[in-house]
Amino acid sequence: MFQTISPLSNPALGAQWQGNRLNFGLVATDVVCIRYLFYPDFIPQLGDAKSLLTGVLLDSNYQFGDVWGWQTEISGKVEAPMTYLIQLEKTDGTTLFVIDPFARESRGGESWGKTLGFTVNAENFGLKVISRPRGHFFQGIRRLPVLRPQKSAEDISSRPPRPEHRIEQSVVYECHVRGMSRSPSSSISNSAHSGTFRGLTECIPHLKSLGVTAIELLPVFDFDENERTFPGEDTLKTLVNYWGYSTLQFFSPKQNYASDTENPVREFKSMVDKFHEAGLEIWLDVVFNHTAEFGTDGPADHFKSLAPDQWYLLEKDGSFSNFSGCGNTLNCAHPTTRRMIRDCLIYWSHEMGVDGFRFDLATILNRDASGKILDFPQLLWELRLDPSLKNIKLISEPWDAFGGYELGKVSSFADWTEWNDKYRDSVRKALCGDEDIMEALKESILGSPTVFGSVESGRKGSLNFITSHDGMTLMDLVSFDEKHNEANGEKNRDGHNSDYSSNCGIEGATNNPEIQKLRFRKLYMFHCLLQMSNGIPMLLGGDEFGRTQEGNNNAYCHDSKLTWIDWNLAEKNSELLVFTQCMIALRKQHAPFLFSQQSNYQWFNASGGPEAFAPYVRTLHYEVTNSAWPGQVMRILINCFDQPVEFLLPKEIDWKVLIDTDKQPAEYVPPYEGSAWLEGFTVQILRGTTTNV
Repeated sequence: MFQTISPLSNPALGAQWQGNRLNFGLVATDVVCIRYLFYPDFIPQLGDAKSLLTGVLLDSNYQFGDVWGWQTEISGKVEAPMTYLIQLEKTDGTTLFVIDPFARESRGGESWGKTLGFTVNAENFGLKVISRPRGHFFQGIRRLPVLRPQKSAEDISSRPPRPEHRIEQSVVYECHVRGMSRSPSSSISNSAHSGTFRGLTECIPHLKSLGVTAIELLPVFDFDENERTFPGEDTLKTLVNYWGYSTLQFFSPKQNYASDTENPVREFKSMVDKFHEAGLEIWLDVVFNHTAEFGTDGPADHFKSLAPDQWYLLEKDGSFSNFSGCGNTLNCAHPTTRRMIRDCLIYWSHEMGVDGFRFDLATILNRDASGKILDFPQLLWELRLDPSLKNIKLISEPWDAFGGYELGKVSSFADWTEWNDKYRDSVRKALCGDEDIMEALKESILGSPTVFGSVESGRKGSLNFITSHDGMTLMDLVSFDEKHNEANGEKNRDGHNSDYSSNCGIEGATNNPEIQKLRFRKLYMFHCLLQMSNGIPMLLGGDEFGRTQEGNNNAYCHDSKLTWIDWNLAEKNSELLVFTQCMIALRKQHAPFLFSQQSNYQWFNASGGPEAFAPYVRTLHYEVTNSAWPGQVMRILINCFDQPVEFLLPKEIDWKVLIDTDKQPAEYVPPYEGSAWLEGFTVQILRGTTTNV
């Protein structure tokens, strides 16, 4: 099968099939020799053996430092694709089987929730499918890496151009691949495309009508949803890793997110192309802070066996450092790890067409070999300066699980965008009716200039969100005082304890018309503030029409109606959906006026005098002018009291109401004689023309 097998001194990580040549690169330490085992690409039945196609044994001649590299040409006809495994012989005499962490494709997840397991006969290298036990972790081979020609017929034709929206013009929609089309309410719920990359393309018309410019997908790098299968204590359902923040293979799309499980790469590319044709970008939530190998008692898929002291941060006693909260922490201070991250981003952006990346727990990427946070974010700076990533959006979650918090740092040093949790918390607190919060709300509306250095820096640096996958939905913020995570099987101990939510009088769902009215008034207000704030707005999927998770603020383990988008709500709460569309459209229309270097802000109290930000005040009143539009003026009136408030305005200006979150457009009442009355928890946006030009 193979001929002219020879060393390769500087190979790309993983395996690549180019024409009749195969190139391989692997990083391993304390290894005497490495054997690659190749199998014909088919999955045997349970208990059936899969025979070895061929094998290649490598000695130290193929080792270049910590990198093992080799290349070969194929002789004769080989039916593509092939699956392969790697056997390591360690210096201590132990023999281990591992999967290639850099494989571009993998098998073993043919259908969601039914991940296969594999064992290898050490004598004849026969491969067998086994039934996975319901232990805490599966101890065995969880995936079969797949090798196929790099270029397929589908890749020959040109792909549509990227939309390339400027980051400051982005409106982001965070969602889950499976959750978007899995609900029975979805138009494709009964098809093979439900919960897949292809199924996601069916949502393009909705996203276009909403007005967003990009979707940010929860992790799609290969992970094992069944890695910790356990029954919930208070439910008969088996819980899974639904979110996917547990990377198993960094270069492989999750196979069972594809309706065509034989071609997940092709389906992912096709999905990206359809989004690009519609003018929408694809951003990915990526996890480079830890892996699916967890801690000491977790599975050993690859890095643990290949070079644990190189890939992971270790304590002095040899145990795994755990800044991620998931059992291990990638050693991003090591040049090999940094190379892997860079190569991975380039592959997903250039080959797969991805437009942006959001880095989970990104502070970990700035820890040195001892775990100390560096003063300068070297790796993140390097990624921003890499010419191959020049036009790719890079977004940081600027904290980790063990106290690392660096909001404002990466944007100032490396021109990244950052998730702004200060924005989230101040807006939530304001609508809870908290005192002494208006100055923080002002800061958030301006794009957190004290954090990012200036209003202009916040425009690109601050990704504003009120809700995300991690926490309550927008509807739940106004329906629950407390989290309700009982179905997670941890006795409600998991998840955040401070959501800054308010149930408006009754915990949970209610038919009380007054409470419902108040809740929706707050929902309108949330959407209005998000779109009227300087920075980049991000919506959580389903918030545009009031999706609920029944108070669960940590739904990572639920693959059910609890987490699936209920599309029936688009009709039930159609007025909220229309309002969200209108707010996004208004933001786009007025962004040059509101959010530019020529924009000028002036702040008042409700009576029209200078704003003093007294602790008891719950109103905000500001004016925006722009030197590029002389004579034009906008005023935004914000009432966070639960009672009506009168706002006094200049009488000489003929004001037009653009938005009143308490009323339908036909009911808008312009200020009379310089007086505007706002209902409790209401925002009003006014536009006028002044003669003081």
